[in-house]
Amino acid sequence: MRPEIQALRAIAVLSVVIYHLWPERLPGGFVGVDIFFAISGFLIIGHLLRDVQRRGRISLLDFWAKRARRLLPASLIVILATGVATVLLVPDTVWRQWFQEMGASAIYVQNWLLAANAVDYLGADNKPSPTQHFWSLSVEEQFYIFWPIIIVVALAICRAAKSTHARRVLGIVLVVLTVASFAYSVWGVANEPAAAYFVTHSRAWEFGLGGLLAYFFALPLPARDRLRAAVSWLGIAGLVITLVLYRGTTPFPGASALLPVLATLAVIWAGMPATRWAPSALYRLKPVQWIGDISYSFYLWHWAPIVIVPFVLGHSLTTVDKVVILAAAVVVAWLSKRLVEDPVRSARPLVSRSSWVSVTGALAATALVLAACVVVDARTADRFEADAAANAALAEESTCIGAEATVPGADCPRPFEVTPLTNPGVAKTDIGKGVREVDECKQYIAVPDVVSCDIGDVKNPRTTLALIGDSHAGMYLETLDLYGKAHEIKFVTYIKTWCAGTGAQNVFVQGGSPEINKSCTDWGRSVLAEVAASDDIDGAVFSNFTRPYADVAKGSIGREIQPEDYTAAWDELLDAGKRVVVMRDIPFAGPVFVPDCVAQELATYDPCATPVGEALLPEKDDPQLIAAGERPEVKVVDLTDIFCDAKRCHSVIGGLIVYFDNHHLTSAFARSLDEVMGSRIEAVLQ
Repeated sequence: MRPEIQALRAIAVLSVVIYHLWPERLPGGFVGVDIFFAISGFLIIGHLLRDVQRRGRISLLDFWAKRARRLLPASLIVILATGVATVLLVPDTVWRQWFQEMGASAIYVQNWLLAANAVDYLGADNKPSPTQHFWSLSVEEQFYIFWPIIIVVALAICRAAKSTHARRVLGIVLVVLTVASFAYSVWGVANEPAAAYFVTHSRAWEFGLGGLLAYFFALPLPARDRLRAAVSWLGIAGLVITLVLYRGTTPFPGASALLPVLATLAVIWAGMPATRWAPSALYRLKPVQWIGDISYSFYLWHWAPIVIVPFVLGHSLTTVDKVVILAAAVVVAWLSKRLVEDPVRSARPLVSRSSWVSVTGALAATALVLAACVVVDARTADRFEADAAANAALAEESTCIGAEATVPGADCPRPFEVTPLTNPGVAKTDIGKGVREVDECKQYIAVPDVVSCDIGDVKNPRTTLALIGDSHAGMYLETLDLYGKAHEIKFVTYIKTWCAGTGAQNVFVQGGSPEINKSCTDWGRSVLAEVAASDDIDGAVFSNFTRPYADVAKGSIGREIQPEDYTAAWDELLDAGKRVVVMRDIPFAGPVFVPDCVAQELATYDPCATPVGEALLPEKDDPQLIAAGERPEVKVVDLTDIFCDAKRCHSVIGGLIVYFDNHHLTSAFARSLDEVMGSRIEAVLQ
């Protein structure tokens, strides 16, 4: 194995692992997977091209058998170990999502599942699965399956056409596919960024560029050591730049992925130049080569502990915890390499027999792991029947269901009691329209363009109101849709992730950057201008996650939002003759992830309630309420009495779990608020 490629593997896996443990220390560490992709493209396509050149054909079965012996044993053991740890150590509220992703990982379609779910979900609030990192392995495996097939088809066409230029045809095919994939990647990042991150055709060009290097330069130049040394250092510099300067907010992959991919290929092209000042000596260091040697197992084993251990400890990982996980992952990776990968890859009973033996064995082992995941998923699926029951109860307008249990005058003696409708597994996935990460009615965090949706009575409304804010406005979309349809009100929604909608400059955005903060400012100003200029819109309802905007940690990008930021926004609408309503933000459940907490306290009356002093932002510290006090024309709707009594704010109300995380309403509970919220908005407007 070429030392510079092993060194690149070491850089790639260490980048990813450090990024997962300490993202703030190496913010661009996620490009490690792109290094792996470029290496795989160079090695695998180069290997297949040499086979074609030597024999005029390739054996799909032999190729796949070798890949199966190399990759599947360790990956299937990791999935099995992760499944056992999940059952033993993790609340069953996450089982369904996790085992679905384990099954997808076993058959290497995890990237497509994440793309379909548009993962990024709700960013930091979402609990990732312990096999989420298999998305990149899925992309690689799909590359191993489909690229050889493409070569076989191209060779068959050449034979049918009696062409003697098979290599030239393969080169053209490689160029065309690489260019097409890159074009799609650029388009996808601009238009469907969450999905584009994962889908195979958005990443294929990275393998393709590696393949083109193998096509034109299968081996490094034998001389020109000074040139090669300079190129190698430039490649390392390019990788360092991406690792240090790229952020999670960097549009990716698209054009941004060119730098790490080209930097990787520069190092491969340069090889091991003999010049004294070349980086060759660094590449040959035994620790570097050793990490490169175990890089596959290291990548496989490092992620699950990061996700599972906090459930065991009951708190987020400390620095000591992370160091222990890092050390343990290295040891387990070395053992996996010695005891699983190497023995299976070179096992004589497999190597000496027909490739069908390896392929059949791999398929059988994969089927067993997949079956185990399906069985666990099926055994947890019955809990989701409660979702239908909750919908039926809400449709019948049953008393004491959801918010109806705490409406003033309600005759519900035990409003915070757990009932058959209290289903944590349903609650944690009950994310309504207007809140989901990819949502036609909610703008992406980094995009300033205005999107809007018409809900409620869209045909013949007697009044039209705008709904403006972040996901804490979005969670009312289904609420107001129901109320509007029943009461001849149309709502036009303007919702953007992590953006209060004031148009104020440099206000804090979670996980933001100067570019994202500016995006929020531009979006807010555009929304206010559009609403103010609209003859059809009579007023606006503002709602946002006020607490984080008002209490910004030191070192964060952006400032705390101020009362005058709100009044400036509202004055623009008031001057245009619009009425303005603000929603006091709902209680915050604190550090508790509510569905998991309720799952552990199902035998308790009023489980997982939070003291009022912790759940509510005091009025004196709430810039939105302070601003409303300075503008008598602006009316406040406060739903606190629905969520809280004098001492506690509740997580189960009328049998429904209130939150799917710790500060967003479940879709079911939000829908139960329709009459109380809508009637209060109408009351203050009158």
